[in-house]
Amino acid sequence: MLQKAIEGGACFLCEARSARWNEPAAAGDPAQAGRETEGLARRLDELRGGRCTPEGLRSHLLEMCAMCQEVLIDVGATKEEVISRLEYRVARLRDVAQGAAVR
Repeated sequence: MLQKAIEGGACFLCEARSARWNEPAAAGDPAQAGRETEGLARRLDELRGGRCTPEGLRSHLLEMCAMCQEVLIDVGATKEEVISRLEYRVARLRDVAQGAAVR
């Protein structure tokens, strides 16, 4: 069951602020990529450790930004597939954060 969307809150998965929800990850502020990476890494650790499930995460789709919804929208995705997708997002966000730090 999907929960009601929270207006003005942060993304349940990556913790991005809601004003950025329909933009590519960290598009408006590359420094934000580091904060989003931390949020995704926490959820990834919870998933790997069995403290949450893909189904449990999907129950919060309406509380997620578009990028995170894309990771979880495939209802048939296994835990391993979701972990792989999250690892990919974390790696890309780390690239963005490192690029911002170099500038």
